[in-house]
Amino acid sequence: MDKLLETLFELIPFAQLFEAWGMSQATSIALASVCNAALVVALSLFVKFLLDHYKNSKASRDLAPYFDPPTVTRARTLFIPTQFQNHSPTHEEEPHFSHKFVSKSPLIPFFMNTAFDEKKESDKFYLVLADSGMGKTTFMLNLYLQYTSFFNFRRKYKIRLYPFGDERILAQIKKIDPKEARDTILLLDAFDEDKGLQAEREDLSADERFRRRLDEIIEVVRDFREVVITSRTQYFPGQEDQPYELKIPRFDEKGFHTLAKFYLSPFDSQEIAHYLHKKYGMFNLWNRKKKQKAAAIVERSPKLMVRPMLLNYIDYLVDSEQTFKNTYQIYETLVEKWLDREATKRKHRAEDREKFKGDLLQFSQFVALEIYRQRTGTAGLFLPKEAALAVAHTHHLDLEDYEITGQSLLTRDAAGNWKFAHKSILEYFLARQALANTNFLQEMDFSGMDVALQFYREIVPEGFVFINGGHFLMGSPESEVDRGKDETQHPVIVGDFCMAEHTVTVAQFEAFVTESKYKGNEDWRKDVKGKAQTDKTHPVINVSWHDATAYCQWLSKKLDGKFRLPTEAEWEYACRAGTPTPFNTGENLTTAQANYDGNYPYNNHPKGKYLQNTTPVGSYPPNAWGLYDMHGNVYEWCLDWYGENYYTACKAEGAVENPTGPANGSNRVLRGGSWGDNAQYCRSAHRDRNTPGDRDNRVGFRLVFVP
Repeated sequence: MDKLLETLFELIPFAQLFEAWGMSQATSIALASVCNAALVVALSLFVKFLLDHYKNSKASRDLAPYFDPPTVTRARTLFIPTQFQNHSPTHEEEPHFSHKFVSKSPLIPFFMNTAFDEKKESDKFYLVLADSGMGKTTFMLNLYLQYTSFFNFRRKYKIRLYPFGDERILAQIKKIDPKEARDTILLLDAFDEDKGLQAEREDLSADERFRRRLDEIIEVVRDFREVVITSRTQYFPGQEDQPYELKIPRFDEKGFHTLAKFYLSPFDSQEIAHYLHKKYGMFNLWNRKKKQKAAAIVERSPKLMVRPMLLNYIDYLVDSEQTFKNTYQIYETLVEKWLDREATKRKHRAEDREKFKGDLLQFSQFVALEIYRQRTGTAGLFLPKEAALAVAHTHHLDLEDYEITGQSLLTRDAAGNWKFAHKSILEYFLARQALANTNFLQEMDFSGMDVALQFYREIVPEGFVFINGGHFLMGSPESEVDRGKDETQHPVIVGDFCMAEHTVTVAQFEAFVTESKYKGNEDWRKDVKGKAQTDKTHPVINVSWHDATAYCQWLSKKLDGKFRLPTEAEWEYACRAGTPTPFNTGENLTTAQANYDGNYPYNNHPKGKYLQNTTPVGSYPPNAWGLYDMHGNVYEWCLDWYGENYYTACKAEGAVENPTGPANGSNRVLRGGSWGDNAQYCRSAHRDRNTPGDRDNRVGFRLVFVP
């Protein structure tokens, strides 16, 4: 053993140095071994860094000016080996699921080992198809880089890579000597961005435009050794699972050349995880929080993250100060980035890009609605191209035909119909419309639209109604009967908010007191006559403004959201539900429509019932926006301090946006009237008030949720 240690001591560098520092021979050997291993690892990393730098620099020089150094570096560093399949993922409602049913194979090894090997029988022309953002350009860059690699010992030919986005490309290709072309592999990226294709005659069908332009391009590149073209799937005119026959004859007895088609496969969960490891490092501690946030975003939106382009945008989400609490917010941001991408590609001036984005967003929204409304007649979630074009023309959107049907939110199936790249994107737009339009929400059937329902519920908690903000006249006109002096009519603008369908019930308030151990007056347990309230579906009463705000704070913490009392402006806007009349029911309010003292009807209308008590929430029909008991039953606390002359001051300012009342005061606002009040006090514009600490058996509250 001693002899072995002596031998190792003599052979291992640095061992004698450690011994000179006073360490034992065994310890010196162990430390020297660790140091040498660390040195080898460091040297390997340094060599890898130099090689990568050399490869990136060389590729950037070779590919300039079409691909800049950051693009090349990113394509190499974050590349996940491209998989292909012979079956188009667009046949699936969600490309995310296609990998479960279709076998996939590595694409670059196919080209390196088969297509580019003259000893193996293969095709000459190849078409690589994928929807927007599936990594076509990244694939082409890495195919070029791997073929030109120093370690590719089977490289026999030159290789060139050009993007179709430059309209000068064909002219440059024509200048290449035919003798050189025969020994050159030609990679042509993004046929769908070819200016010649977009300039084809509009009277031709998409099929005819595609064939004419493709024949023209193939004629130019026919002498090259191999030709690989990438394109968006929607530009390929049908026959997805069949070879595409060209007009170029073969030099054998097999007829004409064909375009061999390959479809890029979506990422699966392992590839997504691999991408995140590459991007943020496997053991990179300083990127740990970013990686965790990225993983959480992917987990919330797996159906979109199968697209490399959207994984590429994950930096935008991770670096954003916004906290993405739900999938809806993630989709909203990614759709915005999609629109940015299309606008940047198509419009030169900043103002033109902004207008294009706005038009494209509106078009996507209108198409989503049209697909939804025609889904029964078409027996699917798609729209014929003519119908899609008609949508743009009907709504006077300033979009060219190719801009409409070539943008990345929509794809084309084999039958020529247009649909959203993911069903979930369609459902995002439907949920967006449901949030903005109460009438559409009532029309919307969420059957088979689980993601849309999820989106809606993420924004609007159960029991709440989304209120789309807008302009309205707050207060009452001077002609309104029994109006108060503090109701000066004035224009107001309110933003979007969510309001509870009902006032808070006894059962809900009891849960708050129990869980939070809230110490307050116990009168909330009593009914209007001071007896124990047995029916807990009645609105809670005998609660002060302070009690109500304490409930809001508790619920906000419990549900990780922002709940509060409505402002006075929000309350009236929601109560009116678009009506200018004294009540949201019109010029009169009956005891069949609300709970108030029917002995005192409004403006000499017939008397009604007087129940002398509260009724369970939701006992009467809701207003047009789905809110119950906005008139009568119980007064409702608002957030604002009361100011008798506040409306007059607001009117002097013009249209006031989201007013919150005076800065201070002695009373808080009450709205809506109650079970014990005359009809006139239930008017939409009627204002009452009370001290924040007072508890009254006519007063309760309802909540607002801020998305």
